[in-house]
Amino acid sequence: MAFNKAVMDLHAGILREKGFENVHIGYNEFSYPSISDKLEEMASAGIDDIVCLPFFIASGLHMTRDIPAKLGIPPLASDAVSDVRGRKVRIRFEEPFGKDPVLTDILRSKAEELDEGIDGAALLVMSHGSKLPHNMEIAEHHAAELRKAGYRAYVAYNELNSPTIEESVEAMLADGARHIIALPLFMAMGKHLVADIPPRIRLQGADQRRGSFIHGGREVAVSYAHPVGSDRRLSDILERKIRAHFG
Repeated sequence: MAFNKAVMDLHAGILREKGFENVHIGYNEFSYPSISDKLEEMASAGIDDIVCLPFFIASGLHMTRDIPAKLGIPPLASDAVSDVRGRKVRIRFEEPFGKDPVLTDILRSKAEELDEGIDGAALLVMSHGSKLPHNMEIAEHHAAELRKAGYRAYVAYNELNSPTIEESVEAMLADGARHIIALPLFMAMGKHLVADIPPRIRLQGADQRRGSFIHGGREVAVSYAHPVGSDRRLSDILERKIRAHFG
């Protein structure tokens, strides 16, 4: 989707500004160029040592199954040689952002921006959900870190896992929340953030970022943050990963 492409282009540009000239983008699905096509293009240009940086929050089937196959490396391999049309290319396959504390810092910054000083404010860390446990582990980790920083933080999943967003909103209301600050642990806007999630956090429209509703005779404010992917601090994490390999 266009949202995802814009985020990827943003960070590729930042990395080039940092002095990395050979920065390429490949997409797992839906967008062009594909990972396979970009790998072939890079190999044909004489590139034989590649650090692959997954722009993902957490591991999952794409990371453990789909992308390694497209890179021509074994599942779960972090360093392997791929045969790309007869050319030997070293692939260093990095981890997703995962539990990096910078990601917690980004969520905290978004919460601070949306905090209106209302007593009873609480954070809702919303994640996609997955058939594998990694997504839940990462979402729970960042919510726990936010709790350590003094926030009332809840976790919810858009699909596949529980608690659902609706269940967590109900739990927040039962606990007396008067301001729900919804923090999507997503990289970019898309169907889930535009169409699925707003009504689940009691917002009336896809473009609405703030709203309110009455519950139990009290007004409850809702603030809806943008996803984390456009934060420039993610490029700092990518730079760190690159320099761990190439200096």
